[in-house]
Amino acid sequence: MNKLIEVGVFVPTVKRAWFHSENTLYNPGSFAHSLHVVKGAELFGYDFVLSPQNWRGTKGASGYWRETVDSLAATGALLQATDRIQVWGTAHITVFPPAVIAKMFASFDEIGPGRVGFNVVTGGQKTMMDTLGLWRDDLDHDQRYDFADEWIDVVKRLWAEESVDHDGEHFHLYDALLDPKPSRRPRLVNAGASPRGFRFAAQNCDVAFMVCGDDEKFIESAKASKEIARELGKPDFKTYGLMTIVPGETDTEAKELMDWIESGVDLDGLADLAGGYKANEKGFKDLSASSLATLGGENYRSVLPGVLVGSYDNLAQRIADTVIRGELDGIMVVVPDYVDHLQKLALRTFPQMEQYGVQANVGHGL
Repeated sequence: MNKLIEVGVFVPTVKRAWFHSENTLYNPGSFAHSLHVVKGAELFGYDFVLSPQNWRGTKGASGYWRETVDSLAATGALLQATDRIQVWGTAHITVFPPAVIAKMFASFDEIGPGRVGFNVVTGGQKTMMDTLGLWRDDLDHDQRYDFADEWIDVVKRLWAEESVDHDGEHFHLYDALLDPKPSRRPRLVNAGASPRGFRFAAQNCDVAFMVCGDDEKFIESAKASKEIARELGKPDFKTYGLMTIVPGETDTEAKELMDWIESGVDLDGLADLAGGYKANEKGFKDLSASSLATLGGENYRSVLPGVLVGSYDNLAQRIADTVIRGELDGIMVVVPDYVDHLQKLALRTFPQMEQYGVQANVGHGL
């Protein structure tokens, strides 16, 4: 029996998407483009879309993430513009009080009943939070997740209980009322890849994202996360791989596209981004490998680690093998061209995975 997975899209509501290069295909970071991408993703059968939240772009020639659409504003608009696909928004816990987010996502559920999800971010990039004047220097890495434990508990209670009294370390609510409640609890996702971060995800959320490729180190990391979830008594906890895919008609064509993107790598922009993590003196040593990747190295320049480069046909087996060996329950994709590449992956790559033991909704019925 084939393994059934979900396939989603990391929506490019940010300029350059996830390519730190002056050489990128059309990704302006606009809502108009994102809406076009999401409508296409729904048509092609993708299961969900997730938009990032960004408060500061980077310095450097590429203008990486300098133009950005607010994730929460986009979530409501995208829910209104779609009928089936799940729409997941992102918020930083140190920016919004939990009761505010609880109300926002209950309202999103009114717009798209049962289709909203919430990506919980703790925010360890100091310069991004400095843009808002909201950096919490009193919290180290693990304390940030302790804060998140209480924060998300308040949100869940407001979604479920008639009246909430909460007198905690960080939050104090008395006879708090929130109506209407969501028709169903929004799916909670998190990308904390450090040991403490993953424990937070497994204990409080439904899904954990992790940067993933078909290299053995990524496979072992994904498997280890599954084992941790089982040890925490969460055998059904979902792990999804964040995959950067650079496709082409042939392996050679895909490599040429990757080489062109890499030739425009914005090292100044990368240095600026990395500096925001370095400035987090209390949390720097505990950052996950995916965050530290911005510091450079042979596996990270213009793209996220683990990038899969190849033909549409050959990618099918590589993605399926990664899913099976890493025990993944789903994937979320990043691509250079969010129109052409998503369509061709849906029509040609994901349906072919069935012959390698993995099944997805993408591309079926087209």
